[in-house]
Amino acid sequence: MAKLNRHATISEQTFYRRDRFCREITCRTGTQLVGVRIATFARLLPLLLQIHLVYTTDGLMQRAIGRASAGRESASGHHRAKRLQVALAGTAVLFVIVWPAPVESLIPALPLAATIGVVARIQWACYRKHL
Repeated sequence: MAKLNRHATISEQTFYRRDRFCREITCRTGTQLVGVRIATFARLLPLLLQIHLVYTTDGLMQRAIGRASAGRESASGHHRAKRLQVALAGTAVLFVIVWPAPVESLIPALPLAATIGVVARIQWACYRKHL
């Protein structure tokens, strides 16, 4: 951007000030939008944690049943599911926060919670160590 000097016309100075004002408003609005979306997603954390706890319990019960009847234990399945949870949660949260269109908070949160719950069940059902 060129610096304004005394020889710049009035219209050039007005355009520069208007352009700067529009950029400031855009930055403020974007920051506010990200903050609101983070707060909305934080509001859904109890739901996500509850579903994760239920599926973790289900996975541990499935593991106990499998161990009692000589079922399959898979270290690779456990580690893949553990890493997939982090990747899915991070991608979904980032997707919701930076999506440029209006997003209803429950639309991405419910499939995310169900998917992370199923992956948590797989993780704990394949856990090899003794508890």
